[in-house]
Amino acid sequence: MQNVLPAPEKTGLTISALHWAGFLGIAVLVLVTSGIGLPSVLVVALGVTGMATLVLSWLGIGRLAAGLPERRLYWMAVSWCVPLLVARPLFSGDVNSYLAQGLIAAKGFDTYLVGPAEALGADSPVTLAVSHYWRDTPAPYGPAFVALARAIAHVAGDSFVPTVLLHRLLGLAGIALLAWALPRLARRVGVSPSIALWLALLNPLVLWHIVAGVHNDGLMVGLMVAGLELVLMGAAKTGAARPALIAAGVIAVSTGANIKIVAVAGLLFVGVDLFRRATPAGRVAVALGLPAGFAAVTVAISLGSGIGFGWVRVLSGVSGQVHSWMAPTNELGFLVGGVGKLFGADLTDGAIKVFSLIGAILGLAVGARLLWLTYREKTHPLYGAGLTFAAMLVLGPVVQPWYLLWTVALLAVSLTTDRGRWILAGISALFGVLLPPANGGAVSLALGYLIAVVLIGGTLFFLKRRNLLPEIRFRKSRT
Repeated sequence: MQNVLPAPEKTGLTISALHWAGFLGIAVLVLVTSGIGLPSVLVVALGVTGMATLVLSWLGIGRLAAGLPERRLYWMAVSWCVPLLVARPLFSGDVNSYLAQGLIAAKGFDTYLVGPAEALGADSPVTLAVSHYWRDTPAPYGPAFVALARAIAHVAGDSFVPTVLLHRLLGLAGIALLAWALPRLARRVGVSPSIALWLALLNPLVLWHIVAGVHNDGLMVGLMVAGLELVLMGAAKTGAARPALIAAGVIAVSTGANIKIVAVAGLLFVGVDLFRRATPAGRVAVALGLPAGFAAVTVAISLGSGIGFGWVRVLSGVSGQVHSWMAPTNELGFLVGGVGKLFGADLTDGAIKVFSLIGAILGLAVGARLLWLTYREKTHPLYGAGLTFAAMLVLGPVVQPWYLLWTVALLAVSLTTDRGRWILAGISALFGVLLPPANGGAVSLALGYLIAVVLIGGTLFFLKRRNLLPEIRFRKSRT
């Protein structure tokens, strides 16, 4: 692939065109999903067209990202987020569960013992808004998030719109932490900060699932990434600043893990790296200090909030109660179950349990291997943690598109090859159009996606024939 740099003026126009094309795509998505009365087929068709426009614009910007100032990427992120702040929750109804769990905690119930139906009533409008999968299940999140949801419930009550806006503010806080940490971590590894910001901060999955979808993964990932930067910053410094920065980082990552426990994987890898570099006395401090710090933060949040330790009991069981169709281990179980049905045998649940167990064993083996490679200085701790999250997605029992952000945030700052980055970008792009922006039957969804393909393909063909497509050639990245 030839690395030819277009003239600066032409490059600037290209970036501007892609930026505002992406903004237009987002605006279309927000408009057609706002409840203006369009048929579901048109909502899907125009919504997916808007999504694809943003995704294609993002990919085009990525081919020029290496030469872009960080401030321009920040401006793009802000301008793309703003329209989504007023959008209906898209791609998921999880924010309804957040509302229910916050109300349950605000009423004094244990969110780890009862679900919305039992605590709020099966006929409660809040309960009915929750997916039927989660109406009878306890909260699957850590005490930090339940405490935040409870605080929001005290402010907003059972009002949906204020609840969504306040939870969106939590997501924006996570995005702000991500924006602060990404360029710093990238420089630490030797990766272009602009490429890291493009790949992670501007990623369509951040827009769709953190801002529009209101998922708490945004705050969790932001705390984890910012905390890892603080720990590594402290490890690079000397004197009094060193333990203070490391402690602040441990607190941030541990707080993220008290939203979703998976964040602790980042602390494990950075801890192994600190252990490797430390003196014998320092190794004792790392081996005892990091687990003690995590435990202290967890105890402080669990007891200080009054929520307690019930989340430990439900840690492994709640999410796995739903058979995620995106999880490869579940797909294998469905396949075996389908074959079994041909012979009159019901094998699906048993097969899923077996493949999930195999996946868990393989996932632990992959994680252990990557920790060992980190200790041997064969791989960077951020890269090892990112690959571990990727292994969780491939081998875990539950997969959602927004889970990909766990690995994107860390691999964006640690992948050092263009090929690796574009593989990650391609996967993100695929997941960025995978979920439809509206519900509908199989026929209306298929027809909507078909119309979107025709609209996007026809527009690109027209622009190409008129020589109106912006010229996009790769800038050569510095890493």
